[in-house]
Parts: sequence; C-alpha cells; structure tokens
Amino acid sequence: MATATFHTDKSRTHSGPAKVWRLDPPVRIDGKDHEFVCVWIDPGGKYQSPEVVTVAATESGAAVGGSIRRRAGSFTLQGDPDSPEYVDGCHWLALQLLGGYEIVSPE
Repeated sequence: MATATFHTDKSRTHSGPAKVWRLDPPVRIDGKDHEFVCVWIDPGGKYQSPEVVTVAATESGAAVGGSIRRRAGSFTLQGDPDSPEYVDGCHWLALQLLGGYEIVSPE
C-alpha cells in the first residue's frame, strides 16, 4: 500500500495551509523519484479560484529545483477552505490523486 506520512508543517512559507508529506514508495515525477511532496491551499483571489497545489519537495519542504509547477494532485476548489476538516480533506484528496497514497500516522 502506498502511504503518506506527515513530515512537517510549512504554513508560514506558502500562501495557505501547507504540509510536507513523506511518501512510501516515492512518487516518480519527470523521470525521478521523490520521497517528499509539499501540498498547500492557495486561497485564490477576485479572478482566481482557490487551488490545492502539489509539488515535488525537499525534506525541508522547498520545491525541488525551485519549481512550483503544479503536479498530479493539484486541483481547483469551490468555496472558501476555512475549517480544519476541509483542509485535511484537501490534503487527503491531493495525495489520492498523486498516486493513491493513504495517510498513516508516524511510527
């Protein structure tokens, strides 16, 4: 079973609630395996819908190569993501879309 384990919170470095996830097995992006991804919720604006963004990341949560090009697991939202349950659901769905990763508790 493909699993994602919470690694660290990066909310202060992105435009919305962000978390770094450790993936097992690593996800393959652009021909390379990546053990970490960062997922955050961009709140959008007047002319842009809120969006969940998923990028390949380093262990610290920085985007690999500085690229925030959206990857599988990214999607646009309807509504205003303001509750913890909504945020958790967005992260869960992003990891499912990325490769069927199930969230597990750290050992």
